[in-house]
Amino acid sequence: MNDSFKGKLGSYKILKTEDNTETLYSEFFDEACHNLSGAYAETVHNYIHGCHIPDLFHQDKNFAVLDVGFGVGVGLKALLEEMDKHSFTHHLTYYSIELDEDLFLWSVHATLPELKFERKTESDLLYFECVVSNAIMKIFIGDGRKTLPLARDLGHILPLDAIFQDAFSPKKNPALWSVEWFTFLKSSSAPSVRLSTYSSSISIRKSLLQSGWTVINDRGFAMKRTMTKANLVGETSPELLDQLARSPSRAILDVDIS
Repeated sequence: MNDSFKGKLGSYKILKTEDNTETLYSEFFDEACHNLSGAYAETVHNYIHGCHIPDLFHQDKNFAVLDVGFGVGVGLKALLEEMDKHSFTHHLTYYSIELDEDLFLWSVHATLPELKFERKTESDLLYFECVVSNAIMKIFIGDGRKTLPLARDLGHILPLDAIFQDAFSPKKNPALWSVEWFTFLKSSSAPSVRLSTYSSSISIRKSLLQSGWTVINDRGFAMKRTMTKANLVGETSPELLDQLARSPSRAILDVDIS
């Protein structure tokens, strides 16, 4: 079995993590997609629990999730398995973004071979779509800062109830952690939306605050001490606001990204 493959953005190395699930190391971003303590376990901690997905299943209503970005497909796998566990009978709409089409195709084959995606184009939008009994999944290929606004303009995007903010790190991929990015996500979300991310970077927390999100500090996965959650209700704690104010780190702005 090959331990690497070539994509449009360079090579990917397949890595086994401590919970016996696989992740990838991206040559282009010079970073792994997951914590090596466990790709699946990290996804459940940061996003299934981080976004309170079981609560959405118990609310007895349809809901929409955005996974930023698709990567190895573990976010979708964990979401579908959680849906089965709760015998969810309403409708799930899942969106994701992926810069590298070859990576998406590899990941579906490796992680979700039971799903059959159809390649589609509309206007300048390229996406893959899969429809099952009570879920529709759409993965938009290309730069998410362009594909998601276009998808929304074309009527593809329902108000988001949960956001898995799982992009490569702010240091490696700052464009998906900027004030402008979080402002777009806010404008695309339901009032009760929950956003969760593995990152506890001061800069991304300031980006969230500056774009109108309430920021929450929470326990991280494995050896990672903290992670970040955000929503559009309530207030950020005075203790966290004080900590952020004392830091010289700045919010990430598109104008500062080279």
